[in-house]
Amino acid sequence: MIINAVKAKNVLKYEVLELQDLPEEGIIAISGENESGKSTIGETVCFALFGRTFSLGPDDLDKVLRWGEHHCSVTLDFSVDGETYQLSRFLDRDGSHSARLSKADDLENPLARGVSAVADRLFEILGYEFDEFVESFYLAQREITTPHPHSVAVKTMAGVAPLEYVASGFEDEIAQFDEMIDELDAESEALRRELDELEFQEGYLMQLEDRKNALEAEINANKSAVQNLETAADIYVQNQPLIKRARSKRGRSRFWRFISFVLALAAGGAWFLLDKQPEMAQSQQLLQMLQQKVPNWQDAWIPYIGFAGIGFAVLMLLFWIRSASHSSKIENLRDESRVFADALEKARAVTPFVAEDSGDDEAAADSEKVADEEMNLSVVDELVRPEESAFAALLSRVEEVAADSSEVRAYVEPEIRWLRAQIDKKEEKFWVLGQEVDRELERVRQMARLTEVTDSLRAKTAEIQASKEKREKAIELLEGASGFVSSNFNRDIRDLVARTLPVFTQGRYEHLRIDSDLTVRVFSSDKRDFMDLDEVSSGTQRQIMLALRLALSEKLLNRRVQGDQFAFLDEPFAFFDEDRTRYALKALTSMSDKLSQIWIVAQVYPEGSDVEFAASLKCSRDLDILTY
Repeated sequence: MIINAVKAKNVLKYEVLELQDLPEEGIIAISGENESGKSTIGETVCFALFGRTFSLGPDDLDKVLRWGEHHCSVTLDFSVDGETYQLSRFLDRDGSHSARLSKADDLENPLARGVSAVADRLFEILGYEFDEFVESFYLAQREITTPHPHSVAVKTMAGVAPLEYVASGFEDEIAQFDEMIDELDAESEALRRELDELEFQEGYLMQLEDRKNALEAEINANKSAVQNLETAADIYVQNQPLIKRARSKRGRSRFWRFISFVLALAAGGAWFLLDKQPEMAQSQQLLQMLQQKVPNWQDAWIPYIGFAGIGFAVLMLLFWIRSASHSSKIENLRDESRVFADALEKARAVTPFVAEDSGDDEAAADSEKVADEEMNLSVVDELVRPEESAFAALLSRVEEVAADSSEVRAYVEPEIRWLRAQIDKKEEKFWVLGQEVDRELERVRQMARLTEVTDSLRAKTAEIQASKEKREKAIELLEGASGFVSSNFNRDIRDLVARTLPVFTQGRYEHLRIDSDLTVRVFSSDKRDFMDLDEVSSGTQRQIMLALRLALSEKLLNRRVQGDQFAFLDEPFAFFDEDRTRYALKALTSMSDKLSQIWIVAQVYPEGSDVEFAASLKCSRDLDILTY
């Protein structure tokens, strides 16, 4: 960057500062007594470029305004690598601060407006910011000191700043990762406590469901046994009168069958004797009896006796069939009734309800067992089940279909009540098991959810840990790269200083050693060893430091800056004697091809110097207007 013109109003000392058509090469000498406004020129350039000065920070910008004025402005024309620009900045006492950057040939279309936008665009054009500028191209103090090794500017010049910026970002990310891991660990611990509070047992749900299903099957079987018992008892009771009626009808049918048989046999025998054996004495006797007993008997009636025999034989056959029908019905009814015996056995096979749980349920089962042993009964809810002997007696009579309805009712009714009580108890237990299954299902769902979340947290923690380890490795690599870059930077600075230091010191000192913390030691030919700076004179120290600062400028030029560059040196020769000042001026004119425009501030310049100034600016305490 080369400054072509500076125009300012009400900035620091000057009401008007107007420097036009400034030379692009050579030394611009600024001279004058103390407090004449020499440093104001450099401060004005600094304010124009960065919106602040070396001596005034961003919070003290109101002090940039000339005493008693309400606003100030500055316009800086400069060129970078053949392209010319105009930078304008305005500031008032109320804190209003504006900036504008344009190309010199297109002022109507600015490249950027606003303080931040101009700063960003200016960095793209110049290649440096305020910190690098004051560490290299702008010497704004009498005491020339060693640049701070940890300053952003020096790190930027060395190329370490981007590496440290990335490493710092990684460190921030690692800190965030640690916080995230701590949060995830806390969440995992909370989830672990929830899991412990669930008291989840693997396989317990399956056990509950098996018990529930088995109990449901048992209840259904018990209900079926009760229903079968009721139905079979009803059938048995209903069949008893039917069997009795069928037996009565069968008896009558057998009686009339016998009578029909006798009559058919008598009529048939009479017909045979009268019709087929009339000569027999029995036939004659039978005929005489008929003639005597039957009025108007005629022999022509004899065939009818045969017909009567046939009729009685038919009747006998009919009664035989009817008797057989009643016998079959009786047998069917008995078979139906015998189903009651099977229902009795199945109902009797139903076992009493026994609680499976421990504690109170187990104690209740024990007391129930004691009561059963004392009473020889199974008691549930004060319902008495018929004794085994009563069951056996009834079963044997039912199998013979000999039990009457009263016996059946006397046994079945208490048995059914007892069975239903058992079913009620089992259904109550089934309901309890159902609730427990529902609770366990909820626990299983919670377990699955918590396990899924825990696995997710574990995977996330592993992922974050892996990312953290990658960044730690990256930081390690960046630190190694920073060390390598710093070593190269120090070597390059030593080489650059070696080019200017002999000129500044008239050849007495040529070599420097710069440690990693930028501690500077100079080689003495007389002592044939490196010396600390406090072992040389103050003037020599300042010569060495000026050479070091200019070496930093050269490094920044080579690394970041495009085209030629200006430098502003505010009283770099303070405490120099005239000879050292002459050698320094001569050295500055030939130090660098790219550092072509050098502004130098001094109270006076030594006479007899063979250095020709490209421009000279005279400042005075009495003047608040400076033009060129």
